[in-house]
Amino acid sequence: MAKKLRKSEKLDLILSELSALRADIKALLKEPAPGGKPASTARARPAPAKKAAKRTQAPRRPAKAPAKPVLVDSDDDEAQPQPASRIA
Repeated sequence: MAKKLRKSEKLDLILSELSALRADIKALLKEPAPGGKPASTARARPAPAKKAAKRTQAPRRPAKAPAKPVLVDSDDDEAQPQPASRIA
């Protein structure tokens, strides 16, 4: 029966396996693929994507006021009383 490991021992075991796997991956990446094209040592990086040019928009003009003010007549013949101010 296997000895029961503590949390720190489990963590140490996982980390040691992880470092071994990283070393294996680095070694595999350095080796050329069998029967493949000879890879160049420095790969060319793709050019960064260019941003689309912003279209210039015509500046918005403020709405013009009418040349002469227009008097608006109300339909009510009686003048409505103004509400009293709430400030006392």
